[in-house]
Amino acid sequence: METKTRLMVLMMLSAFILQSFAQKPEPVYSIVRQVHDFDWYEQQAKAWKQEIDRGTKENMAWVYWFEANRMACDFCDSKKWESKKGDYFVTKTQLVEMAEKAIPNSFELNILKMKYDRTRTSDEFLFKAHDIKPFDNLLLPNLLNYYQIKNDKPNVELTCKKWFNSNEMPQELLITAYNNLISLDSNAILLTYGDNDTYPYWVLQNAQKLRPDVLVLIIPMATHLDEYRVNVFEEQNIKPLIFKNDSDRTEQALFRHLIKNVTDRPIYVSAFSSEEVYKAYEAKMYFVGLSLKFSPKPFNNMAVLRNNIENKYMLDFLKRTFYNNYAQSVVNLMSAGYLASFQKLYGYYKQTGKNDQAKKIKELAETVAENTGRTDWMNYFGK
Repeated sequence: METKTRLMVLMMLSAFILQSFAQKPEPVYSIVRQVHDFDWYEQQAKAWKQEIDRGTKENMAWVYWFEANRMACDFCDSKKWESKKGDYFVTKTQLVEMAEKAIPNSFELNILKMKYDRTRTSDEFLFKAHDIKPFDNLLLPNLLNYYQIKNDKPNVELTCKKWFNSNEMPQELLITAYNNLISLDSNAILLTYGDNDTYPYWVLQNAQKLRPDVLVLIIPMATHLDEYRVNVFEEQNIKPLIFKNDSDRTEQALFRHLIKNVTDRPIYVSAFSSEEVYKAYEAKMYFVGLSLKFSPKPFNNMAVLRNNIENKYMLDFLKRTFYNNYAQSVVNLMSAGYLASFQKLYGYYKQTGKNDQAKKIKELAETVAENTGRTDWMNYFGK
């Protein structure tokens, strides 16, 4: 009897130890705010599924479970996700159907439906969620997209103010947007590509009234959402662009239309955009820091780059941070975008005998490379 009791105690202790080593459930954000590998998302899918199976009252568990599935499948390795599908990895349809029974009519269920639908009908779920929790942080990107597409200026401004005041957007992203905006010529058009390459600009323009003369045009939306493009072009007095068919609906076609029909405004492409956008005009694209400027005529872009880095950009945030940032992985991706500018400026300083300045810019580059995990960039700097 004593041996049996001792065995049971050992089994219970082993179970406790194994449970203590299990992955702790952590908030799971979209790729806009955090970047992880497949294994991390798999562990989080397991952890949040376990929380749900235990009967958690935290409705956000469903959102985090959904995001762990979505990130693992859509952004990491769909084949690997498919091979492990069954318990904690399930289809979006299955997950939403389960959530509908568990958390009906909730804010979180409408978030799931909005993320699952991914069509214009998802606006219905966006505003149902908005009625329950107005201007919740989870809604801000979708609200801003909706109002931008509709060209609803008052609500664009209101949403941007709410977003700015929420302190949800990492300050590093806002500073990078600030740096780029203040370095552009008057009345410029800036083509951007992704969420973190666009939202901070819109927020600063509308919440802080910073450089409202600049048209920040997001390339994927302008290419694929006719309503957005038509509204923006009409307001900005840009000749309409009509795609004859889907094969014509390309980012290159958008860029070509702009440079041919907008000759009275400087056109820039964010350095975080795909090179494919302007590849046909690469010889006429001039790197000026955080963007490339299209120019039919050559100009001294090194002088502009120097002025931007030496006199305009705020760079102290690249040296050290004093707060824990839940979006640090995304901040690192954006911060690493400065390394190309530093490398070009370093080459100029060395070439012109400005060795002290070359040393300083290299030291800053080393700090950024180390902080962002991009030490490979230092291979482009001299010994």
